[in-house]
Amino acid sequence: MTDPPHQPEFTFARKHQEISRAAMDLQIALKTALDEILPHEFSARSIGRRLAIDKTLGWKVLRMATSPDSATILTALPGDRAMRGLLDALAAADISPDAVAGIEDAASRLRSTFSKHGTSPQEITAIAAGGLDSQTRRRHHAKMLKMHFDSAVAIHGEMMSAQVDAWLVAPSASDESLVDLSSVSMREGFRTIRPLGPRVVHRGASIDRDAETSDWSKVDRADVTTIPAFLPAAGTPDLGDTAVQVRHSANGCFVLADPDDHPSKSLTLAFGDHLPAVGAIHRTDEHRTAELTTQVTLPTRNLYFDVLFHESIPPVEPVAAMYFSAMQGVEYGAYAELRRFTGEIDGRFVRTTRLPVSAKVDPEKHAAALTHAARTIGRPLAEFRCFRMHVAYPPSFTRAVVRWMLPEKSGG
Repeated sequence: MTDPPHQPEFTFARKHQEISRAAMDLQIALKTALDEILPHEFSARSIGRRLAIDKTLGWKVLRMATSPDSATILTALPGDRAMRGLLDALAAADISPDAVAGIEDAASRLRSTFSKHGTSPQEITAIAAGGLDSQTRRRHHAKMLKMHFDSAVAIHGEMMSAQVDAWLVAPSASDESLVDLSSVSMREGFRTIRPLGPRVVHRGASIDRDAETSDWSKVDRADVTTIPAFLPAAGTPDLGDTAVQVRHSANGCFVLADPDDHPSKSLTLAFGDHLPAVGAIHRTDEHRTAELTTQVTLPTRNLYFDVLFHESIPPVEPVAAMYFSAMQGVEYGAYAELRRFTGEIDGRFVRTTRLPVSAKVDPEKHAAALTHAARTIGRPLAEFRCFRMHVAYPPSFTRAVVRWMLPEKSGG
């Protein structure tokens, strides 16, 4: 009698992947059903009206149907009773029986996956990147982040009062199926508490394409004093020749800065980049989601990460997240969500691009940087709606991400 084949231990990571796949299957089934009655654009309000359900359940349906990651789907997952009510509402809205049955089957398989692995509510919360489920725990976590910031400043010997990054997304002037991007990066109140020499403050914006690599050996290095993408009107004046420097290497062009070489001992620096025709504007078989990212590499009091969508782009529902990796590509893949930061992240659309007074960022300099970005992309700033991600005392060596599901192209 032969021994049965050895079965590898079912780790939390594998459990996470299986539950995440089941959650995405539920999203596909739900989106297929909604397309029958809301074929183009829809919102929580329109879903609620069309299905005759309450606003809270409508919001959950919207998040499940449009969220670009499984973590957000799981945070919006209704309970068994609410899910039964949703299925009844879908059937009453003249959605095909096959589509309703597809949702019911996907929801049942997701619940079966929970039962199969004996998944506890705590594990589901962890998979959904939550965990701060009480005001006491949120206050404790915020206190720990402040302590982390103070410790990092003491250890690194440097800090920033604010990191402000913004991306403007608009239809490409050269190809209507693609988008143009214009970025602004501000480093506010950068200073060192002991002499550290020049520090890297800017590497330039880039697009992550697996099939393309940059050949930096072909970069023209004749003028090594010109600061790439520098925005003087949005930064500290009278920088001199040593406070900010440029260095070229095999890995690209880097901007270095040394606050000790400036009379104020503190620097505000701003940079702008333009990336034309870099990604799909609508959902395709090959491209389902889009995301923009920024790195947090220095101890920082406040991170503001804005993504501004042009009014001609169909409405999207972005989500904001942070991952414990500052290197592009490292945190992605099968285990991406296991490295998600579970702290408080404020991600929402805001009425104005102005930063709050508590950010302590010069409003005129910030406005000058955004005006430059809008001019570069060729659209008035007033035509953009702003999704803002804010994190107080973000951990160093993390990567902030704003991700959204690409909208479908309307029939018109």
